[in-house]
Amino acid sequence: MLVLVAIIIVGVVATVLPHNSVPTPDALCAIAVLRTAEPDATALTRPACAPPRITGTGHGATALAAAARWLGTPYSWGGGGLDGPSRGIDQGANTVGFDCSALTRYAWHQAGVALPRTAAEQWHALRHIGPGYQAPGDLVFFQGSGGGPNHPGHVGLVLDTDRMIEAPRTGLRVRISRYTVRQDIIGYARPGS
Repeated sequence: MLVLVAIIIVGVVATVLPHNSVPTPDALCAIAVLRTAEPDATALTRPACAPPRITGTGHGATALAAAARWLGTPYSWGGGGLDGPSRGIDQGANTVGFDCSALTRYAWHQAGVALPRTAAEQWHALRHIGPGYQAPGDLVFFQGSGGGPNHPGHVGLVLDTDRMIEAPRTGLRVRISRYTVRQDIIGYARPGS
């Protein structure tokens, strides 16, 4: 069984990473997920790796640690609440997990800061900060599906100067990814300030 899991993980890494790239520990963490023995296909799974190194302090570090706890959890449109993953709505109705704004809301709730529910509401409620001033735990907003410059469609938590923790989209799982390579960044905001 362990050999089969290893073969599947290697196959997933090979199909996800660009040709000739070396998988980083974060990339492996985000995709190397072991399935539980439960018959429910939507049962939560956990990554087989250590949490990422969190360099921030204070509320931002608390929020990042809370989000990192759920690496490998399925994306579920409309899913997630203040207590953790939940069954979503519409296309997320059969999946227990988080959507992007529910993950950021959950993470900052663990740090004692209340955020609105959607990415657009979070963008409008928080103090914006300029590029280059983002710190660990800040939110990074993107146009995303159906979004625009004043109405973001996606949000993630800044992990460091290059990476974020995000619940990306249906079919994927909560992961660490690079935000600096994206062309659809709207801006950054700092909760709790």
